[in-house]
Amino acid sequence: MRLPRASKGVAHRPTITGRRYVVAAGHPLACVAAQRVLEHGGNAFDAGVAAGLANNVLQPDIANFGGIAPIILYHATRHQVYTVQGVGTWPRAASIRAFRERGCEQIPNGVLRSIVPAAPSAWLAALSHFGTKSFAEVATPAVELAEGGFATHELLAANIRRYRADFATWPTTAAIFLVHPVKSGNPAK
Repeated sequence: MRLPRASKGVAHRPTITGRRYVVAAGHPLACVAAQRVLEHGGNAFDAGVAAGLANNVLQPDIANFGGIAPIILYHATRHQVYTVQGVGTWPRAASIRAFRERGCEQIPNGVLRSIVPAAPSAWLAALSHFGTKSFAEVATPAVELAEGGFATHELLAANIRRYRADFATWPTTAAIFLVHPVKSGNPAK
């Protein structure tokens, strides 16, 4: 078999088959996190939460713990599909009127545009109803990635370059993502 030549921006992803399980996620190390949970006796629901948590560490430019995590589950034994909404709600005080009273014609960047985080609630619901492992057990691979670090992948690097000015607006974000953080006189940002 002849493998395709590698070219910039194109990845070779061979077809992989499994006899006991298959894992797919947004990053290969998120797949490894899910696999570890499965190898330690977890089920697909446990593995899905492990992959979701790992993706939040590995892809902080496109996923975050305070965001959303809609879940569709198929329970093979029961032959039934379940859903966990996993989409947050706006705070009660967030209204068009409230934004206009603050002088905003558009929803501003920052905490005012944030929804009540739904991802943690969705993952905990999936674990409590369908999982076999504790949150601590399924979170371990993500915690290890966060503490030990990982190689910056091409998409993350490209997004950091693309949104550099936005990242620079927030000193704590700049300190993490930018090699030479932009200093700001407002530590509250």
